[in-house]
Amino acid sequence: MIPQVAIVKCPDYQQSAVDRAVRESVDLLGGMSQFVRPGQKVLLKVNLLSATPPERGIVTHPAVVKAVIRLVQEAGGMPLIADSPGTSVPYTQAGLRRVYKASGLLEVAERTGAALNWDTSYEEVSHPEGFLIKRLEVIKPVLEADVVISMPKLKTHALMTFTGATKNLFGVVPGFAKGIFHARMRNVTHFALMLLDLISLVKPALVLMDAVVGMEGNGPSTGPLRDVGVILASRDSVALDAVATSMVGFDPLKVPTLREAAARGLWTGKVDDIKTLGASVSEVLVPDFHPPVASPREDATLGNPFFTRHFGPLITENFTLKPVPQRGRCVACGDCVVGCPQQVITIVDSLAVIDHSQCIRCYCCHELCTEGAIDLERPWLGSLVHRVSGGRL
Repeated sequence: MIPQVAIVKCPDYQQSAVDRAVRESVDLLGGMSQFVRPGQKVLLKVNLLSATPPERGIVTHPAVVKAVIRLVQEAGGMPLIADSPGTSVPYTQAGLRRVYKASGLLEVAERTGAALNWDTSYEEVSHPEGFLIKRLEVIKPVLEADVVISMPKLKTHALMTFTGATKNLFGVVPGFAKGIFHARMRNVTHFALMLLDLISLVKPALVLMDAVVGMEGNGPSTGPLRDVGVILASRDSVALDAVATSMVGFDPLKVPTLREAAARGLWTGKVDDIKTLGASVSEVLVPDFHPPVASPREDATLGNPFFTRHFGPLITENFTLKPVPQRGRCVACGDCVVGCPQQVITIVDSLAVIDHSQCIRCYCCHELCTEGAIDLERPWLGSLVHRVSGGRL
């Protein structure tokens, strides 16, 4: 079956404009009744990385969530909003309340009658068809839902290049268990394979991406915001990400999740083989959308056991980007200390200090810092090679 991705222009977050674009995108796929039947429990898996307001462009915008809730309710479904935020926010009822309130979803739930998830339990489940992951912990609401609708944001990602439909499902892993995956899967390829396994486990029936405002540069929490002006929808997470990355001028096969998805036969590797409905990719191209700063940390070198064993630490120390807290911006809140999978960050003299000899370059600290106080900097040798190579390395 040829994968389909609906692209509908949406100029801003005015509720009327979002309602129209969301409805049109879902209608292009056959309407919400194709995905939701009366009486079904429908999990809206939003992106709630941190307790930040929607204008920061980090979380799924409440106007988009509200529009999807209406369609689910019209189809007779019972919507439940859920996510396990980044590791800087405890997966507790108090932590969830912080995120729901800051993101505007507490108000959305009150106005629409949709439920918010307060159940912080999880289960270890078997996933025998997983390519890399055969067992993992998953938050309870995912396991109890009849239908899962994934609702990602269009953003760059310092580690994975792009975070969209595929990366959004990492939020079904509870709280601090995310850090364990980062610690175990230091190779970007392995991390990408794990994310693809989550698709086959969760099996979202529908993916609807908030790409009205996207994030470029060193996302997913501190990059500059860019007007993108679209809502995308698809049954296929990989196809949607392939179209979204093409839309912002990225080569999909340079995005680890999409490259590995092509290798596994989850798509052909050619965007032209994906059918777009509504607008075409060429109509919504975003010029000069900045990718994250390149960091050569995997594949030919770190993917090889010999090189990993003998040269991995040398490459990590001299060629990968270092997260560096900045005095003057760092408020010593401790979120990075809590969220670090390796526990190698301390607060010294009101500044976060990272032990780079133990840092695995997962960039969780950069991702979770709501103050934007952790920059990614090249070591001097890496900077020299980058300049000599003309930016190719």
